[in-house]
Amino acid sequence: MASRHKARVIAMQALYQIDLTSVNISDALSFSWYDKVILEEEKELATKLIKGVVKNWEVLDNIIKTYSVNWDFQRISVVNRCILRLSIYSIINQRDIPALVIINEALELTREFETESSVSFINGILDAVYKDELSKLSGDI
Repeated sequence: MASRHKARVIAMQALYQIDLTSVNISDALSFSWYDKVILEEEKELATKLIKGVVKNWEVLDNIIKTYSVNWDFQRISVVNRCILRLSIYSIINQRDIPALVIINEALELTREFETESSVSFINGILDAVYKDELSKLSGDI
């Protein structure tokens, strides 16, 4: 059975590689770096998320910069930036999934890959984006 959470973990790890090492997206999408079994549905969702985030990288970063008040963007950890990009993209473009579910999944990722102190930071930004940005956007990015 395919896991949406596992697909998001894989997408976040690929985005981390792209951000940290500037790996080519086609190399990240080969999933040769992932040493566990990936179901086809998980690979499809991860691919869709990775491509969407990469295509909208600058827009997503500008949204993060807008809502990360008192935080220099470069001081946000790579993991947190990737979780935020992935989650903001999902909130805006995966309308079939309730935004609060996406936020909860983001908090799970944060607990899994970051410190507990990052959870409130991620939650605060995603909550603000959900409340403010969604009302401004009239479609997908």
